[in-house]
Amino acid sequence: MDSPLDSPDGNWWSERINRRESIWLGISGAWALTLFGWMLGWTEFGGQNQTGQTYQVSTQALQQKIQNYKQSAGTLSVDSEELLVPAENDVYVGALQWGWDGLPAVLKPGETYRFHLGSYDVQHGFSVRNADNLSQQISLQILPGYEWVLEMTFDDPGTYHVVCNEFCGEGHRSMHGKFLVQDYDESAVTPPAQSGGESGGNGESGGNGGADYGGWFTGDDTGGATGNYDGTTVDETGSDQVTVTVGAEGNGGPYAFDPPAVSVSQGTAVTFEWASNNHNVLVDSQPDGANWGGHEPIENEGFSVEHTFETSGVYKYYCEPHLGVGMKGVVEVV
Repeated sequence: MDSPLDSPDGNWWSERINRRESIWLGISGAWALTLFGWMLGWTEFGGQNQTGQTYQVSTQALQQKIQNYKQSAGTLSVDSEELLVPAENDVYVGALQWGWDGLPAVLKPGETYRFHLGSYDVQHGFSVRNADNLSQQISLQILPGYEWVLEMTFDDPGTYHVVCNEFCGEGHRSMHGKFLVQDYDESAVTPPAQSGGESGGNGESGGNGGADYGGWFTGDDTGGATGNYDGTTVDETGSDQVTVTVGAEGNGGPYAFDPPAVSVSQGTAVTFEWASNNHNVLVDSQPDGANWGGHEPIENEGFSVEHTFETSGVYKYYCEPHLGVGMKGVVEVV
């Protein structure tokens, strides 16, 4: 018997195929065209695939849209968690490494919402799954530079988890969000002007010494507005040791420095302690002669790093993965 590793004898490449091979090739080609036609039909008539308008948009413009959406939304407390209540039927969600800006939110069952989806950095997946019925789920792709507008209606009340199903970096596994679909009493919704979250982030009332930090905590500067900054600076002058929590709750998730602004004396050692995963500390600006390098590597819960601040002035810093949602801070040395 000839080995399958040996070359066939003769000019096998120029031999005519027999009739049975022609039939099977024809059947395969026809079936491929049929499946392709079904795909077009499902998209156009079957409603199996999401469609909608797509617009080109810069990262800065998308961040501003989502910030405006959050500022106009009310809040509803559900099981001690603050959820956004869209002012109208437009829901804005921004994907970033590694979180969701604009979530969590609460939606009414049976109502049609226009979801505006976009990415602040890289390609992400947008997979929505009903926690009580995993057969109800959709999987979409979100690309940077585009805003995708889709209509969605959720008939079944419950919790819908949002996960990224496109590998987007080392923190991909922790990229979770959610929204609730449930009826609620409008009187229980806190109006935007009274919401304690995002609207407070725009106040630059001055803090200790009246410093406004050049609008650092607003959405007009680098990144998004810092929702957990209420316009005041925590006074720790005179303390030998000060701690800043990295990845505290704020800005729509574990995306805050706590306190966001702190005032210390020269020679004070400040310890940055990670309370959640996938954060770093990058220096935006610091006084002339200062040598703080921040901490560029992404670290997780339990990590800490210390720096002694010797030079007086204002040190602005941020978390690179979550700058878009306002994870920024200030150390003011007096």
